[in-house]
Amino acid sequence: MLTLSKVKEVRRLLDEGELSQRKIAAKLGVSRGTVSALATGKRGDYGREPTEAEPAGPPTRCKTCGWLVYLPCVRCEALDYQRRLREPRHAA
Repeated sequence: MLTLSKVKEVRRLLDEGELSQRKIAAKLGVSRGTVSALATGKRGDYGREPTEAEPAGPPTRCKTCGWLVYLPCVRCEALDYQRRLREPRHAA
């Protein structure tokens, strides 16, 4: 569910009329369908309060794996951890 501040930002950009729905969706990291629903009135101006764990801004491409993620890339960290577990340990 979207935060109330993000819903208000979508609404503000729609009211300005300078950006397309697709560009608004990409800029704010929401789906184009959500922007369309707000524009046509199929979705109300409601949302939830943000939590501390919520990432700021839209996701970006990880430079290592190329996935669209919120950095740091947890996928790459997990794969690196699994790789280190599989490596043989040298006896001292």
